[in-house]
Amino acid sequence: MEQPLVDLLDEFVEREEFPNRSEAIRSLVRDALVRSAEGDDDRTVAGVITLIYKYGRSLPRVATDAYPSIHIASNLQLHLSGNVCIKVIVVQGSAGEVHGWASHLVSAKGVLGRLNLVASDEIYREIGA
Repeated sequence: MEQPLVDLLDEFVEREEFPNRSEAIRSLVRDALVRSAEGDDDRTVAGVITLIYKYGRSLPRVATDAYPSIHIASNLQLHLSGNVCIKVIVVQGSAGEVHGWASHLVSAKGVLGRLNLVASDEIYREIGA
């Protein structure tokens, strides 16, 4: 590995508080494997949808009927401050359907939203985490 890349890796290890380079590289490889699984629309994944919005705003109701693989494991709403709310939805399903369903929520007017795909039990077993 070229020295400039080693130097950047060392900075990453220190900033993220990994015990050593090996653990940092292991984490990066796991992240890359999860991202590659996202590209397979039929692969089962778990994801977290985070929505921030003003209290009183009607969020879109997106039926899961058109997304048969979607399973909503958890749905939490909290008031952050004043009239600002956060909603966190944990879902599992095929990558394509999770992306499709979540896109209706995160793209709603007046909503700051994000989908983070994390993995699935299958992916978790495959990468030996």
